Amino acid sequence: MSYCSGEPMPVVVRCIQILSDIVAVSQCRSIILALCLSWQGIVYAQENSAPAAEVATATSDEVAAPAAVPQESQVVQPQDQDCMQKIIDQQALTRTIRAIANLLERIPEAKYQQLRRPVATGIQSGSAAAADVENLNLVLKYRLFQATDPTFVANPDNVKNLLNEMDREIRSAGGQAGNAQRTKEYRQRYCDAVLTVAKQMFENSLDARSIAIQVIKELYVNKTTTGLTENHSESLAALIGLLKDPEQPDSVKDMAAAAIGYVLSNMSVIPQQQAEVSDAIAAELDRPCTEVAYQMDLVQTLFNITIARQPVGPPTTTVMRTFVKLVEDRKRPLQVRCHAAFGIGQGAYDNRIDFDPLTWKVANLALEASVFFNQAPGNPAWEQCGSDLFFAHRHIDRVGLAKDPPMLPKGMMNRAAQSVPVNESGILTLKIAVPLTHNKTKIPQEDQVALKAWIDANKEALATKAWE
Repeated sequence: MSYCSGEPMPVVVRCIQILSDIVAVSQCRSIILALCLSWQGIVYAQENSAPAAEVATATSDEVAAPAAVPQESQVVQPQDQDCMQKIIDQQALTRTIRAIANLLERIPEAKYQQLRRPVATGIQSGSAAAADVENLNLVLKYRLFQATDPTFVANPDNVKNLLNEMDREIRSAGGQAGNAQRTKEYRQRYCDAVLTVAKQMFENSLDARSIAIQVIKELYVNKTTTGLTENHSESLAALIGLLKDPEQPDSVKDMAAAAIGYVLSNMSVIPQQQAEVSDAIAAELDRPCTEVAYQMDLVQTLFNITIARQPVGPPTTTVMRTFVKLVEDRKRPLQVRCHAAFGIGQGAYDNRIDFDPLTWKVANLALEASVFFNQAPGNPAWEQCGSDLFFAHRHIDRVGLAKDPPMLPKGMMNRAAQSVPVNESGILTLKIAVPLTHNKTKIPQEDQVALKAWIDANKEALATKAWE
């Protein structure tokens, strides 16, 4: 199900495409996976697998499917009927805010044209004069509040021009202010002004909210000589606030999560604020009855966190704790759990984490996925699930082999290269992951049995072993 009933307005589609590159990333990983399979010699002929009829007529001492896994016939994501009404309510809320037509007050166009050039000059020079600050606010309100006009946002060119103008202005603000300190001080004031105006759109139409999110995610206060871009922390706090706001629909929260991921991946964010992001997303993932796509996007955002543990208070893990919780949650959609398994191998970690019990947990997930897949292959979601399970254990490229925590190396078989359980489990799990990515022929029964045997043999040692 989608967040909206019917086609979303053009600007929302455009902003979602800009804010989130999840599809592109998945496609890229699929291509890399194919190369990895060929390189590692793991690809094996699916046509040699036992046909379904032969599996069905297995003798009594053969295992038709691992006993530990439920045997109900179901697709990748069986929809909890108790959640249907909440999802319908979310869609209704999105439709309601899409229909909002509340044009926020702004100066006449003639006044805007009169102020436009002198304000642009003041922005570049970093003017802090009271009159210049007031005029800046008037110009920002005129420009951004256009997004509260349904007629304006109905034209994609209008939205494109607005975002391009804001982008140019954000990059040039304070460029002629003099020294680096004055530039940074002015950029802070400028970003504060933009945020103040944009936040007034958080209660407006869906289009207005999406444009406000798109604008504030680009705000930054400084670019250092070493190439770091320091984020505007107040803007990131506002995005986190959207994520935590119970009055915002999940469609808006989804855009906020993607914007947060953009900030984390393109700017320098202090550890305390990264921890706030991690906690906010964990809380959202704890909410019952959210759509699968939204959960996937939340997990995706966690991949951009670069701190392994809380910087203040007890040194518990940040994203790893959430990934493990999701993997173990058998009521959670399999797609989401597979994506969380990817996070265990690719997300922030440190050398205090014991991957032996984590590989056991992922092996259980792979076994469960294999049974459901054999009952209903062909769903496109299986391909990403297989890719996620594969790269939970292996690196995507050569960079992933570097030893540089908290982000490198990638893949549990590299992070715990000397671990016997990790390597044994990894090899067996990869035999499950590959057919999932092919998404055509059922997984050979002998591979399921081998993985089940390894899980049972290691259950006493790893099932309850502390990992954090």
